[in-house]
Amino acid sequence: MPERPSPTLLVAWNELDDAVIEAAFAELAHVQASANALANAVGRLTSAEHDPNGMPRRLSRAARKAFRQGLRLDRYPRAFVRGFKAKPPRTELAKAQAAARRLTVLRRLTELAELGEHDRAVALTLATFSEFSNDPQFASRAVQVFYKAGAISLALAATSALRFGDPSPSLITREAGLLGRIRETTEGWSPELPGPAEPLQQLTPGRVLHLLKESVPYHENGFTMRSMYTLQAQLEAGLEPIVLTSLGFPRVIGVDEFADDEVVEGIRHIRLDLGPDYDLKSPYDRYLTDFTWAAARHVRELAPSVIHVGSGHRGYETALVGLALGRHFGIPVVYEVRSFFETTWTPDAARAELGEYYRRRYETENRCMAAADAVMTISESMRTEIASRGIPLDRITVAPNGVDTRRFSPRERSAELIDRYGLRDRFVFGYVSNLDHPREGQETLIQAAQILRDRGVPATALIVGDGRRRAELEGLAEGAGDAVVFTGRVDHREVLDHYALMSVFVVPRTRDRAARLVTPLKPFEAMAAGIPLVVSDLEALREIIGDGDRGWVFPPGDAHALADLLQGLSTDPSSLGEKAERGLTWVRELRQWSANGPIYQSAYKGLQDQNGRG
Repeated sequence: MPERPSPTLLVAWNELDDAVIEAAFAELAHVQASANALANAVGRLTSAEHDPNGMPRRLSRAARKAFRQGLRLDRYPRAFVRGFKAKPPRTELAKAQAAARRLTVLRRLTELAELGEHDRAVALTLATFSEFSNDPQFASRAVQVFYKAGAISLALAATSALRFGDPSPSLITREAGLLGRIRETTEGWSPELPGPAEPLQQLTPGRVLHLLKESVPYHENGFTMRSMYTLQAQLEAGLEPIVLTSLGFPRVIGVDEFADDEVVEGIRHIRLDLGPDYDLKSPYDRYLTDFTWAAARHVRELAPSVIHVGSGHRGYETALVGLALGRHFGIPVVYEVRSFFETTWTPDAARAELGEYYRRRYETENRCMAAADAVMTISESMRTEIASRGIPLDRITVAPNGVDTRRFSPRERSAELIDRYGLRDRFVFGYVSNLDHPREGQETLIQAAQILRDRGVPATALIVGDGRRRAELEGLAEGAGDAVVFTGRVDHREVLDHYALMSVFVVPRTRDRAARLVTPLKPFEAMAAGIPLVVSDLEALREIIGDGDRGWVFPPGDAHALADLLQGLSTDPSSLGEKAERGLTWVRELRQWSANGPIYQSAYKGLQDQNGRG
């Protein structure tokens, strides 16, 4: 039985279930048996060499090659097994056993990773780390194992072991990156400005400084559109919103020509930019400190009455900057939580809410919400979730997603688009969304279309949008013929014409954390366009359709249930018309973006009254 790992790694073992630890020792027994079998085979070759007849010259050469390569079985297994030349046999058999054990461990780690058994892989790596940590290939594999499991501190330790033996620029950069992620998510860490705090004595009434990760016109998605509608609603309510976009935007998305200070849709936007030579892939802690320093001079000049931060790429990082600025200058901070990003550290849905890195991000998000003077969010389901994390309900305000009904309204179907996509005499159901994240669930839409096709129902799934997963989804739809149509990217100005093609707008989101809690923008646009909704049965989506008054639900991921529902609706135009009318009335009366202006105004005034600056 192998010894347990050194005390420096015991904290990692304590993070694992007893069953996983026991499985690791079972894995080691398996590894040892496999290694012994391989070494015994080598031993038989060794004995053959000392046969009176001697070894063939070719095997002798292969043996020397194996020795020169340092017994790297994984790279030269045939040369090693064919040509291991023992002097004396017993000593070299021991070497063979050690090399075989190393090879078996590496192969087993690969197998466990392919099976998604990340905890078992971590346990096996820990159990063998002291034995093989000086081996570069093992240390490199250990980094992969630890990171995929979310064990970021162990990933840093393994990277440091690699860097100690090979202080190459790439390893130094990788080590700094991991250290930056750990610092950023360590309790008590914050980007800081030099010198003592300098509270501003005179804040500008009504001036709101928004810290946003990105904005139009350089990037158009749900986040940037909500930002723009929010800014316009605040302007209409008599506030003075000004935007600071994150350091390096829009250069980070490949835009090199832009104004440092520009007006977009009537709103001043300031771009924080340190030039083309600045490394936008700097470690997170270093980048956030630079972001804070770059923003500070604008805060000092503008003297806003409120700093309003929206969720960043990891959720909390923009809030860390805003909170640091607020403390330094004595300005209240509002944190608008638009989604929960702590699960986005991995594409593996089964691991998303597991591991050290997930917990670090989750806890950092919660600390930022607790430190803010007020928290705003976009739906009641998110308000409930935030309250469950310890934030008092009276500090959480909902400014819901909505729609500009001046831009989105019912219209006739475009004959040109009908012909372009082959939709004449088809029952069209569709979705408008990016094709980047599995949570959107376009697979369910495709599968339902194929089921309807097999039943002889003349229906088409119209998938509007583009993204990294498009090729994968098109592969899934291969053979579906006219039952599935991909439009590719559609300009925002043409989206309404695509909504009008649909008899039903389907939101097929999966049971992902963000999907359960976050209300997307597109359903509101569809309702304003007079299109009835069918949505996955998730809290955030039920909030949009009410108790079935404004749409229908189906179990998330159940393509057969969706197909059954759509087949019934395809022959029930009166029900479709009724739901469409109710949805249109609801968004016009209760979900106009302009209605959010007074909500923000009231929240800001409450903060100013609390701080004696009202």
